Amino acid sequence: MSDWSRTVLHLGGRAVDALPPRLRSSVRSVLMRPEPRAVTLDELDAVLARATALMGPAPDEARAVLDGITLALPAAPPEDPFSDAYREWTWELYRTISGRAAYDTAHEASPFDLVAARERPFPYQTGSLALVGRDLVARGHVLACLAEAQALARGGAVPAPGEPLRVVEFGPGWGNLTCDLVATGLDVTAVELDEKFCQLIAHRCAGPGRVAVVQGDMLGFVADEPFDAAVFFESFHHCADHVAMLRRLHDMVRPGGVVLFAAEPIQKLDYPWGPRLDGLSVWSSRTHGWLELGFDNAYFDRALARTGWSARRHRLGAGAGETDVIVAHAAPGA
Repeated sequence: MSDWSRTVLHLGGRAVDALPPRLRSSVRSVLMRPEPRAVTLDELDAVLARATALMGPAPDEARAVLDGITLALPAAPPEDPFSDAYREWTWELYRTISGRAAYDTAHEASPFDLVAARERPFPYQTGSLALVGRDLVARGHVLACLAEAQALARGGAVPAPGEPLRVVEFGPGWGNLTCDLVATGLDVTAVELDEKFCQLIAHRCAGPGRVAVVQGDMLGFVADEPFDAAVFFESFHHCADHVAMLRRLHDMVRPGGVVLFAAEPIQKLDYPWGPRLDGLSVWSSRTHGWLELGFDNAYFDRALARTGWSARRHRLGAGAGETDVIVAHAAPGA
């Protein structure tokens, strides 16, 4: 199978995954792409161990194993997704999946070789043209959405020389998007929990802009003055209290500023929000303890509205959810 065919199947698969459950199952049957097999907690460790054993010698086979399963939901959630009871349900589900007694931000540490990453960070180190290409496309879309938001906020005026856009990026990880922003001349504050990622970002991000790297939890960050924009790129779903974060963003972004949620798992779910149950997310939580939340589209819209935000989703194409960017502005009167 060619790389092009694999890409088409990947994007087509994402479009199928976005369908309502009953229709999704029917379409998968027609395409001879069956639903992932629902495994119980009793079966889980054996399947994940097989995937882990394949990670080094055969990563594509490992991914196929994980793509082929989903964890059966152990218990139905409470009705109100904003209630304390629902939050406790999500934490109990996290404890069940991760095998840990409680969540701690220390679990978010990423095992990687810092020296090697300085020369060839992810995704380049994978050697996958397709993966690097998708990452570049996703980051390019973030920059385009940020440019459009900037133009609207300024009434189409071009920023004056010496007045770079001030951006706070939460959870930048490898720093790929951070480097793009800095190299473009933006004034960037990168808030990152992992010490090694902080070192990597400081090493990589040289450019006409300026970068300040702040080590700490996004929920604990306090801005000295509001930013023009706040950006989450594949990071918001690791936030331990997303509703509190949405409220706090009003203090971090100036009037007329924007918040971007990019490449986040805001999609069609069978429950409002909580730990994702696909094989890769479950493997990540059970192996590393990472918090891998997902948000149903309708729920996320409600969460934004309840916390004073008005948003629009910017897509590059049908089914290309990994490149979607949700651009939020403060709602009138917020």
